[in-house]
Amino acid sequence: MPWITRERAVYWTALGFAIFQLFITVSISLYDMQLRALHVLMSLSVVFLALPLSKKADSTNRISLGSLLIVAIVLTANIRIFIDWEKIIMYPGDAGRIDLVLGAFLTVFILEASRRATGWAIPVLVCLMFVYVFLGPLMPGIWIHPGFTLEHVLSSLYYSSDGIYGSLTGTSATFISMFIIFGTLLDASGGGKTFIDVALLFAGRFKGGPAKVAVVSSALFGMISGSAVANVSVTGNYTIPLMKGLGYDPNFAGGVESISSTGGGITPPVMGITAFIMADLLGIPYLKIIGYAAIPCLLFYIGIIAGVHFEATRIRLIPVPADQIPHWKEVLTWNKIMPLIAPVCVLLVLLFRGYTLISAGFYACSTVIVLYISSDLTLSGLKQNVLKILKALCNGGLSIAKIAPILVSVGIFTDLLGLTGVAPKISSLILEMGGTNLIGSLLVAALIPLILGAPLPVTATYILSAALIAPAIVKLKIDVVAAHMFLLYWATLASVTPPTCTACVIGANIGGGNWFKVALVGMRLGAVAFLIPFFFVLNPALLGRGEPIDVIICAATGIIGAIFLAAGFFGSRDNIIKSVVKVAAGALMLAPNYTLSFLGIGMGGITLVYEKIFSEKQRAAKV
Repeated sequence: MPWITRERAVYWTALGFAIFQLFITVSISLYDMQLRALHVLMSLSVVFLALPLSKKADSTNRISLGSLLIVAIVLTANIRIFIDWEKIIMYPGDAGRIDLVLGAFLTVFILEASRRATGWAIPVLVCLMFVYVFLGPLMPGIWIHPGFTLEHVLSSLYYSSDGIYGSLTGTSATFISMFIIFGTLLDASGGGKTFIDVALLFAGRFKGGPAKVAVVSSALFGMISGSAVANVSVTGNYTIPLMKGLGYDPNFAGGVESISSTGGGITPPVMGITAFIMADLLGIPYLKIIGYAAIPCLLFYIGIIAGVHFEATRIRLIPVPADQIPHWKEVLTWNKIMPLIAPVCVLLVLLFRGYTLISAGFYACSTVIVLYISSDLTLSGLKQNVLKILKALCNGGLSIAKIAPILVSVGIFTDLLGLTGVAPKISSLILEMGGTNLIGSLLVAALIPLILGAPLPVTATYILSAALIAPAIVKLKIDVVAAHMFLLYWATLASVTPPTCTACVIGANIGGGNWFKVALVGMRLGAVAFLIPFFFVLNPALLGRGEPIDVIICAATGIIGAIFLAAGFFGSRDNIIKSVVKVAAGALMLAPNYTLSFLGIGMGGITLVYEKIFSEKQRAAKV
């Protein structure tokens, strides 16, 4: 019958899931495990309905009997947790035979849902950890452990408040779900197009305007989406052809878009939902997290914009033509700006007034809905706007459903880490490899999120890195916030770092460039991001965690340093030594050390004086 087609089932289940996530956390009080059980139940149900096992099943638009059977088992497993949560809290791990069977099925289905959502990377990683759990007694050296029975492992994963129903699932069911819905509502209200129009309006007329538009629009869109690949795919389809059409090399255009999109994950106030997870892991208010992220993010984008400016000056590119820039009266209208600005203002004001993150997020989402629906009060306009909001909520439900199994799988992984004691072993290994050298230890630590970030999303990479590496680098007596920011930056940079550099591959495909050359451009433009994690670990003043005068001086010298780095990489190429000196001066000025910063300022000043004298001699010779 037509009313039970897979398309209809997905629409209504995803819509119901989004409405549940939007209202449940502020309207009905549920205990933590009850909320997490419903979240796992609904997210897995949506995934198995929306993402069939094969392409053949995907083309039929029918719900398969296998999908219905899986949903029934998922329903039974989670309803059991919903009902027995008190018993589980009082007697964790005391699972019966039926519970063990349900836990085994649910674990397999979670990994399969994760595979359908993002591919094999996370399921394979978790399966390798399972192998280590059971073969631990056969492992050599420090990797040996006593081993665990299957019953003990399943009880820990399913019949406890850890594992499947741990804190990470709780974060997914609250902060993450709320702000995914917020992002889809903003996009549906025209936020993505408005981001680009605003960027064109304010940056299009300047030298290097097309690339600066890409930087601004990608930063705005990326902080909401949190996905570099999604960001390049959305904004890049407009900005890369625009840059190419006005004379930019395809590789440079792809590099600008790729590194700008990658930066969305470190851009406050949303930071691609990772800010909420970091706040939860560290037990620090969300507003403080975005405050700590502000200075490094500012330096990162100053470096990119400066690089764009120097490249545009070097090859004498023109701004965006006036006929391609929208008039301010078309962009700065109530219907376009208020659905974009008002919700963010509501969110931040309520947070400053002491509202919880969930409550503030709910009112921000409600603001988007009310403003968008009321933008056209005619009968046909109201109907159309309501349908668009419902579609946006459906998309939000689908997005949550695709992310939740990933986070629950990571929760399973971290629970197994705790059972086997891998984290302390990796900590000792990092400390041993780094020896007494802090920089050496940090270089070793940076490799793990960089490698994990190749196949995994930034959020999952950061959480895994925090579980594996954070305890080790905190033992080096460094600031705990700096340690977590360090891991977040390297998890983010995997998108533009060969050999995978997924954002660069997408950018190259759109622009017709070479993915490796696109990656090289992106890395040079984002040079600040490769240096600054080491610097704010050495001196947390770059994160705003220090005396006000130190914070101001580090930020000021950092801004100058970011500009010099860009000048060295993208300025005049008439003298390679001069370019190298500028890069070195910029790196020294970024370093949060007075001696090094002033040495960098001296080197940069000498270079500028040399350029001034040399250019005057050239002009005199021509006369």
